[in-house]
Amino acid sequence: MSFTCNLCVLMKSGTVYVSTEGETVKISCSYPDRHINTPKYFCRDPCTSSEHVLIKNVKPDQVVSDGRYSLIDSVNGRSFTVTIKHLRLTDSGVYYCGLDQWFKDTLKKVNLSVHQGKYSNSFNWSFIYFYLLYLHLFIVCVLIFIPGSVTVVCAGVMLFLVFWIIVALVCIYSRRSDAKSRCKIMNINILV
Repeated sequence: MSFTCNLCVLMKSGTVYVSTEGETVKISCSYPDRHINTPKYFCRDPCTSSEHVLIKNVKPDQVVSDGRYSLIDSVNGRSFTVTIKHLRLTDSGVYYCGLDQWFKDTLKKVNLSVHQGKYSNSFNWSFIYFYLLYLHLFIVCVLIFIPGSVTVVCAGVMLFLVFWIIVALVCIYSRRSDAKSRCKIMNINILV
């Protein structure tokens, strides 16, 4: 049996899903035929009480939503899918796909890793860029209003060069981090 999964890996410790903050992740939980009518739920570790349950359904083929979480049980596919919207860094952790049974629930471990989003990183770089731009403009203004000093002119030229070197480094860093984030968005086919 094979399935397609968006950035997940099957490991002995459970399936690992990797996503970025602010995005949406869909977590697929399969179950055997005998549990078609069993209520399904999704909970966060340690999953020892009802307060850890994030979302639960009772009827198959109906979507249940609660805040950022939704769950649909697809009887034909013998799996239920949990969707988490607007991911946060604090969503990283261990979760369980659960089957609600009389004596002992069946739990399947799922790991979720949420990485910092592109826009939270770019804020820091844009702040540095504008700070350096204004510093550069200030030095140019000083050079215009205080002419004749060789030391001031040399310092101004040096700062001008340093400014553009830093801008070039920021551009290179931004392109590399964009390329890395594009690589993380690939779909990975996994054979089970």
